[in-house]
Amino acid sequence: MSFLTPLYLLAGLAVGLPVLFHLIRRTPKGRQVFSSLMFLQPSPPRVTKRSRIEDWLLLILRALAVCLLAIAFARPFLRSQDSLDGEKAPGRRIVLLIDTSASMLRPKFWETALENVENVVDNLKQSDSLSLLSFNTEITQEISFKDWQALAPDVRKSAILEQVNQLAPGSFGTELGTAMLTAADLLDESVDEKVTEQKLMVISDFQTGSHWETLNGYEWPENVSVEILNVDKNESPTNASVQLIANESTTDDSVRLRVNNTTEAEQEQFKIAWLDEFSGTSKDSQSLDNSVSVYVPPGQSKVIRAPKRPSQVVPQRLVISGDQQDFDNTCYVARRDPWEVNIVYIGEDNATGPDSLRFFLQPVFPSTATRNVTIHDWAPDTDTPPVAGEKLTLLIIGGTPSKEQIDWSKKWLADGGQVLFVASTQKQSVGLYDLAELTAESPTEADVVDYTMLNSVDFTHPVLTPFDDPRFADFSKLRFWKHREFDLKNFSEHQVLASFENGSPAIFELKVGSGQLVVFASGWNRSDSDLAVWSKFVPMMNGLLEYLGGQRSFRPVYFAGNKITLQEFGFIEEKVVLKSPSGEISSLSNEEPLQLKHPGIYSIGTSEENLSSPDAVRFAVNLPPDESKTDPLSMDLLSAAGVPIKNVTSLSNSPSPDKVTERQLMNRELESKQQLWKWLLVAAICVLFFETALAGWKQRQPQPAT
Repeated sequence: MSFLTPLYLLAGLAVGLPVLFHLIRRTPKGRQVFSSLMFLQPSPPRVTKRSRIEDWLLLILRALAVCLLAIAFARPFLRSQDSLDGEKAPGRRIVLLIDTSASMLRPKFWETALENVENVVDNLKQSDSLSLLSFNTEITQEISFKDWQALAPDVRKSAILEQVNQLAPGSFGTELGTAMLTAADLLDESVDEKVTEQKLMVISDFQTGSHWETLNGYEWPENVSVEILNVDKNESPTNASVQLIANESTTDDSVRLRVNNTTEAEQEQFKIAWLDEFSGTSKDSQSLDNSVSVYVPPGQSKVIRAPKRPSQVVPQRLVISGDQQDFDNTCYVARRDPWEVNIVYIGEDNATGPDSLRFFLQPVFPSTATRNVTIHDWAPDTDTPPVAGEKLTLLIIGGTPSKEQIDWSKKWLADGGQVLFVASTQKQSVGLYDLAELTAESPTEADVVDYTMLNSVDFTHPVLTPFDDPRFADFSKLRFWKHREFDLKNFSEHQVLASFENGSPAIFELKVGSGQLVVFASGWNRSDSDLAVWSKFVPMMNGLLEYLGGQRSFRPVYFAGNKITLQEFGFIEEKVVLKSPSGEISSLSNEEPLQLKHPGIYSIGTSEENLSSPDAVRFAVNLPPDESKTDPLSMDLLSAAGVPIKNVTSLSNSPSPDKVTERQLMNRELESKQQLWKWLLVAAICVLFFETALAGWKQRQPQPAT
């Protein structure tokens, strides 16, 4: 038998107290003189049997009770060979969660994380089970509990270290909350009554941009504890980052940026400059002539205009210098040439009033920083349009075209052109059948009482998909006073985008030859409808222009970790070629999802030769902006979210426990499982109860005469 607190055994010395109290003879110290005894001769007291032990059984019982209490307080436990070896005794179940996000690229962070892993592995016992998970925006189980049990005990630690050494921080963001919930559920699913402890150990830098908010409202399992292993020692608190503002044009010579500075920053003055692909790191921007200075106080952000691009080369990245951490100092910018849009209009010459379709075209299709729009009027006395061939983007027919215009438009459609036909009158609508090379019919003018509205809208069509949201899907405020009715049975290939209340198509698309023909059954002039003053008209018409014009759309910004499909760039080919920032060229399916793994400039083309042509699509990918929020996350926030944090440590700063400490931990574990002190207390109470009953019984017995 061994004792957890053996000093309490000294309390067993108290067993002599009953004997001592019993043998001590107490002589009265005071003296009282009585007159009746003054003539008697004094005699010394005689030793009687009260100075001797009268009842050995009571004395033994009382001493036994004291000994049992002393042993109980000493916390005894029994050792066995199994418990000493720790092979058959139940151990702990641990999930080790390690952060591989972009913020872990900061100096010494990953090295500190590896040291923490080594210390955790060194503290494992043979009876422990471990599962290793890595996380950023995704969670990967590197080693499962099943894999751990399948490994031989003598190679488990080396297998863990080998697997961790294969990991490295990437460019993705951090989903700390989701990762911790996944790990907690993993522990909760594998509950084992023989497990002494279930622990989640998290190795991360715990920055404010780690998306921990998902922990709110989660009910943690009662048997799971959390240990925080923070690698951030806050030795370099200054971190400034530069981000391209969403929806900002990248074709302009001046680019708007947002510069952020951390709360505990020690620097406030930074420099921003363009660097080309031949330049070095962000530190080189200090010496460039095109750099600009920016002042950003700690904890604040500022929107600025970047310096003008140098004329010698076309730079692709902006860098910021002057802070202590450079992992997020680069912002990639893909320069794109503006889209040259040429629209040819066939219709009335008078465009000065709201009753004219032509009157609204310029406000509907304005030139922006990303496109140059030119609207050309095609006079009926000319055989060819002002712009033709590849330069022509869209042909709009809003009036009655001449025979020459009809013939040219039919050839344009057959060759893959795009035409928007607006049925402005019943007579003019007959020209639609000629364009579609069908037998001419006379559409009817709808009998509208007061006004009519749209009854159904196909939000699956690319033109109307942006409105497929409860905030934008309300088309009930759009009114029509006049419209033309078409019988779609005459058109073999058609798709209705929207229809009126009577079921007649309002907007429909026809396939003519290799081209596309979109038809409006009512005009946007004020005498026909409210289309021109409808809040959704301008975005719908521009969506139609991009759809018919084949313009490739871009997200406002792309971040490392985003998943995209190449279809969103407008490619119709089954196979396309992708060039990554590292220069690697790969062939991908048009429908195959692509994960953007690294920041930089990506290029997409129909062939490897096409990658260097103006037709290739180039877009920039940057680090997720939340990774730049490197201010330390308060552990009080995690505690308030319900996380059962057991302790917050940095194992890299503390030595590994020695053998004595390990033995003490094992002794404490054995004692807590056996709890022999409870039985000793019960035995002491029983002994005292028996002693009390025996002493009472003896007290009631008649005493022999002396």
